[in-house]
Amino acid sequence: MERNEIEAFLAVAEELHFSRAAERLRVSTGRISQTIQRMERRIGTPLFERTSRRVTLTPIGRQLRDDLQRGHEQIQQAVRRATDAGRGIEGVLTVGFVGAAAGQLILRTTENFRLEHPGAEVRIREVQITDGLDGWRSDVYDMVLISRPIDEPDLVTGPTLISDRRMLAIPAKHAMAARDSVSQEDLAEFTLLRMPSSLPQSVLDDRIPRQTPNGKPIAHGRTAHTFQEILTLIGAGAGAFVCGAQVTKFYLRPDVVYLPIVDAPPVEWGFVWRTARETARIRAFDEVALRTAKKGID
Repeated sequence: MERNEIEAFLAVAEELHFSRAAERLRVSTGRISQTIQRMERRIGTPLFERTSRRVTLTPIGRQLRDDLQRGHEQIQQAVRRATDAGRGIEGVLTVGFVGAAAGQLILRTTENFRLEHPGAEVRIREVQITDGLDGWRSDVYDMVLISRPIDEPDLVTGPTLISDRRMLAIPAKHAMAARDSVSQEDLAEFTLLRMPSSLPQSVLDDRIPRQTPNGKPIAHGRTAHTFQEILTLIGAGAGAFVCGAQVTKFYLRPDVVYLPIVDAPPVEWGFVWRTARETARIRAFDEVALRTAKKGID
């Protein structure tokens, strides 16, 4: 049975008047009449008794009305709940983040978001880099604040929220540790630690380049699965790592030195979320995060 048939039948069953049912559904009376006649032919018995003065349900018509109403109301409620979830701001939002700077921004954003939308609940969870794309795409998070670039067709990328000067983390005992800065060409003098292959290739290419701008090869070393593991390996002399300047605020260590890469673009951070899961709540949080990030910069 088609949806328009169910709606036409229930409208006539409630109004007990073909013209009023047609007006309610914004169709012609003739169309309503044809729909009901088609249903009666298919079922094999009249659903309504029609006289010049009134319309009444037959016993089978009443039975069909009772059976259809319950299911129709459940469908309508389900559609309303889905619409409220998609368009509404109230409800639960689970936000993931990678790194201390991202976590600090999310905490400030959450405070501002709750002031604007007191009916919304924000749950914050730390994401490990090893979670990768599968983790970001899972139902655990609604959105995740991570580094860029991200080029995945099923993921939406929000505006850039953090733009960090690009740094090179190297062992404190390295010969270049006494320098004030390095260039992209200097990366050929280091072995860059790898990140998990579960991360997008676009991020891996950005943070662990295979060659310098002039074509010098860059060696790749061991794979690390968390940032603390990366720092431990660097301190032990196992390699170097490209990161953002926020590490100088949150991850100071005596065995690691951070040098600016003077000719490199910044490391950028922003939210990503699955296209199929986009809601007004996600968009609203991203907008508040953008305003919060701008206030932090000013």
